[in-house]
Amino acid sequence: MSSDETVGRRARGRRNSVSPAEYRRFLRQVGVGALVPGVGLISAGRKKLGWTVLTLFLLLAAGAAVYVVRSGISGLVDDGTDTDTLNLITGVLAAVAVVWLLTALVSLYLLQPRGLKAPQRLLSALVVVVVASLVVAPLSIGSRYAYTQRGFIGNVFADDDSHSLTRPDSSDEDPWAGQQRVNVLILGSDSGPGREDTRTDTVMVASINTETGDTALFSLPRNLLNLPMPPDTPLAEAYPDGYMGPQDDAYYWLSAVYRFVPHEFPEFFEGVADPGAEAAKLIVGEALGLDIHYYVMVNLRGFQYLVDAFGGIDIDVPYRIPIGTKEQFGACTEPTGWIEPGENQHLGGYQALWFARARCGPGPVSDDYERMRRQRCVIGAIAEQADPVTLLRRYQQLASAAENTMSTDITESRLSDFAELALKVQDAGGLRSLPFTNDIIEYHDPDYDVIREYVQQSLDPAPTPPPSATEEPAGGTTEDPAEEAPTEEPTEEAPADDPTEEEAPPDEAAPPAEPGEGETPGATETPSDADGAVNVDDVC
Repeated sequence: MSSDETVGRRARGRRNSVSPAEYRRFLRQVGVGALVPGVGLISAGRKKLGWTVLTLFLLLAAGAAVYVVRSGISGLVDDGTDTDTLNLITGVLAAVAVVWLLTALVSLYLLQPRGLKAPQRLLSALVVVVVASLVVAPLSIGSRYAYTQRGFIGNVFADDDSHSLTRPDSSDEDPWAGQQRVNVLILGSDSGPGREDTRTDTVMVASINTETGDTALFSLPRNLLNLPMPPDTPLAEAYPDGYMGPQDDAYYWLSAVYRFVPHEFPEFFEGVADPGAEAAKLIVGEALGLDIHYYVMVNLRGFQYLVDAFGGIDIDVPYRIPIGTKEQFGACTEPTGWIEPGENQHLGGYQALWFARARCGPGPVSDDYERMRRQRCVIGAIAEQADPVTLLRRYQQLASAAENTMSTDITESRLSDFAELALKVQDAGGLRSLPFTNDIIEYHDPDYDVIREYVQQSLDPAPTPPPSATEEPAGGTTEDPAEEAPTEEPTEEAPADDPTEEEAPPDEAAPPAEPGEGETPGATETPSDADGAVNVDDVC
């Protein structure tokens, strides 16, 4: 090849290459085009198409902003709990993300100058992807959240046309049907491997003022006996003096109502999705003198996954709590670990589960009533720490855990009303709580009139002392009769009770500790329950 041909080829190569200044300008154009849809098309000479795309996106963004402002928190809550709206949001956000990315890639292709080398092409593509992801990624996440929320609602909450004996009728105009308070039964179930059926060892009722969000939480002992039956029902006809039998027979405990009452009265609960929960609502409501409107049941075996999804909880631990103990041959097995006492301890799901459920250990750990106190502290900690930022940041994990651990008869149409009510509860400044311990009642012979008086005094506080139990406490002990299979079965096919390892109660729970007995460093004194409902923070 002659020298003249060589010089000519080099000159043509220089003319076909892109100068550094030109390349920088190209990168700026594709970067802005990826960030603002339509600008890249305008820079590439496709002005009509570019201005159309830009105008449409600006109108869409402006419309969304106006809608959010005009809707307010209440409107956004409605949208976030309406399945049709969630389906629309899922599709719109996904479509916008796809169109945005496609516009950025088309702009890259049209703006690309001749003579780009492979590394320059790669860098320009990387710039487009990175810049576009600043917008496309949030849109994709929002679409995924909406899709997850739609699935969560459909899998956990009840259908609007589902049958219930206790759920009130309501309308969009008056969601609480004129009720001053809505009462929700909270059940902690022990269903899972090793269980033939479900027993509810944790029974609480949250009574919420629909106007102010003021919430009173009532806890009942799992071994409560002689439960009153709702009048004018087959249950009351069969047990006119209350749900009672031999005192040591676990068949008649409150924790057994979920399992055995529907088994005895299948026709009465026919068509109800969860007859055990419905039976518990009726009987617990009669015991407390309240109409129980809804229930929420949490599988305590999966509770630890829910707490882990939440990121753990911060809670004051009043004394050492053993992990992994069970009652065996009249004594507690050796713990696999300890939850040490101290203020503001951060507990993961596994530790939080043992904090709430441990019942075999030194001092107050073996006291069933003390266990009830710890459980309400856990609920209080979750309610206090469930701020919107945490819920949004961990929503995917929380929704997945809740789907596997929760069930409820709250309907899809009432979900937005409960979401707004939850905001009022947080603004109300904490939960008031009252466990029915031996400061108030004897579990084996409770005075339900006293229980109802305490409930009414807690819901409508007045400058009067609590009921007569403050002067003459019932003085019941925490003696816990042996938990065993029912000795009297309603039919030959009644299932047997087979507690799992961590839930097998001791043959006899330890009596209340004397002052100084069984105390550990960090233990705190709690108010007497006979004084009535107090703020959860005062006892936790």
